[in-house]
Amino acid sequence: MTILALATSDTLTWLTNVAVIGGVALLVCFLFALPRYGVLGAGDKIFSTLQSAFGDLLYLSPRRTLAMAYLAVKESVRKQAIVGLILFLLVLALALWFLDPDQSDPSPLYITFVLSAVNYLILLMAVITSAFSLPTDMKNRTIYTIVTKPVRPSEVILGRILGFTAVCTVPLVVMGLSSYFFVVRSLDHTHVVSESDLRVISPQELTIARLPAGSKEGTTSVDRGHSHRIILNAAGEGVTEMGDSTRIADDEAENFTERFGQSHHHKVTAVDRNGKRTYVVGPAEGQFHARVPIRGELKFRGMDGAVNTEGVNVGNWTKRGYVTGGTLSAAIYTFHDVDEAVFPEGLRLQMDIRLFRTTKLGLNRPVLGSIVLKNPLTGLASAPRNFSAREYYTLDHFVPRKLTDAAGKELDLFRDLVHDGSVVLELQCIPRSQFFGVGPEDVYLLAREGRFDVNFAKAFLGIWLQMVLTIVLGVVWSTFLSGPVAMLATAVSIIGAVLKPTLVKIAEGDLYGTSVKSGGMLESAVRVVSQKSAAMELDAGTTTDVILWIDGVLAHAIRRLLDFIPDFSAMSDIGSIARGFDVPPQLLWEHVLQTGGFAIPLFLIGFLVFKLVEVAK
Repeated sequence: MTILALATSDTLTWLTNVAVIGGVALLVCFLFALPRYGVLGAGDKIFSTLQSAFGDLLYLSPRRTLAMAYLAVKESVRKQAIVGLILFLLVLALALWFLDPDQSDPSPLYITFVLSAVNYLILLMAVITSAFSLPTDMKNRTIYTIVTKPVRPSEVILGRILGFTAVCTVPLVVMGLSSYFFVVRSLDHTHVVSESDLRVISPQELTIARLPAGSKEGTTSVDRGHSHRIILNAAGEGVTEMGDSTRIADDEAENFTERFGQSHHHKVTAVDRNGKRTYVVGPAEGQFHARVPIRGELKFRGMDGAVNTEGVNVGNWTKRGYVTGGTLSAAIYTFHDVDEAVFPEGLRLQMDIRLFRTTKLGLNRPVLGSIVLKNPLTGLASAPRNFSAREYYTLDHFVPRKLTDAAGKELDLFRDLVHDGSVVLELQCIPRSQFFGVGPEDVYLLAREGRFDVNFAKAFLGIWLQMVLTIVLGVVWSTFLSGPVAMLATAVSIIGAVLKPTLVKIAEGDLYGTSVKSGGMLESAVRVVSQKSAAMELDAGTTTDVILWIDGVLAHAIRRLLDFIPDFSAMSDIGSIARGFDVPPQLLWEHVLQTGGFAIPLFLIGFLVFKLVEVAK
């Protein structure tokens, strides 16, 4: 969807939200003014306020607004809002004691930790800074020196929002730079290779592996709890292996994950000095990613050959479906936008497969699987290509342009198998009593690798947008609530925004249930009273129909109410960035639109409420 189409589709929803929120704000203002002015007086007060509000917004002065922002900055710094930055640096110092860099792929752990720590701390700082400012000024009567000057209420509210945003942005930038260097430096390491660690590969092995004469193989030293297998050419150059189980003998496969299952590699070069050869192992490469994937549509073929949208259920509560080994069962991915210009030499396929075993034999050994590429129009298929899958390891599999069919006839990937930019991939598990678990995002084509530092910065843009919304909420609540109550209201609003996806699932019935896709609130209460489990259908009849109808009405009302809550989880790209996926610019634009769509009406609400409050009697 293009940015223009996205903006067009969301315009009506945004305008509806603004109108409804504005109506609720007017009702709140009316109730707020009712005890002081009475019914008619409150109505007149609101009407006159609305009349002057348009002029107030129309003649808003940037100079006075920036003056109010500067004042907010001075107050926040004086109140030691910078404490959050010091606390974050302390957290980083203590984190080295608890984070484990010796696991096979430590980068997601480190990235998730630093981004989550920054997220929590900066939101806490935003809540405290924004919620207490106006109530404190009203309590201490220092706001009188402001409102008695030619400063409009809109300038006071907007100035506070801008000032608090500036105050929290500075430590956020410092946290971002500190986090980046903390992650990169913590995971930076190398290994040692000596001549005694290598052996000359025999001529027979050279022929089988298609290696040049004079090649050597061996292992590096153990650093950060792991070592690498390495093959060097006669010149002493090579790259350590990330862990390819197809090159390891069966007697070594049991310990494969511990010895060689790493997600990075090192370049090795030889240096000859005084007739003695030494080897230099470079820094770790490939630890940090910003993958740009092309994902496909997933369907499953059962053991009977029937195609459906769900795989085998093995009892794991995940979004993955499972493929039964040694049968017709398969996961079928249909990829679109497969462009020859993007993949001139072939397809780089990456797979993150979960394993489910029904036997205890060889628990740590990889499981053999196969993939077949098919033309979506003609059904022409390539010969199966085998691979070895391991738990919690992303397999990088290259599919060359030149393939063969089952009869050995040569095929060209783009001429014979890709039709109108689409190609079908079928994934199967070969051994019986084994299962492959895959979801829509577990198998993808890697279009390119983006820059990790840029992708890391995108995470902080999302955190910054969350911070802005939090500040706006805090300022709005503080216009008519005391400091502690405003902080509590802001915190509850943020919790609701974080839990919005779960609340949407409850409203739409997308959780576990029976008589409908999920039981609603009233149905759940009936089941508790009648002691009927979720596996039992409710008795058919008018009572059940009424219960389901009421649940439907409540679900619809809750769903509409949730439209007025920003989705904080959608703005957080921490999970994707930690898993090594690039955040597309379109998604960032959606985050910006969502932030503006909620921040603007919230600012208007805060301005109107503050305009009704007589801070100077």
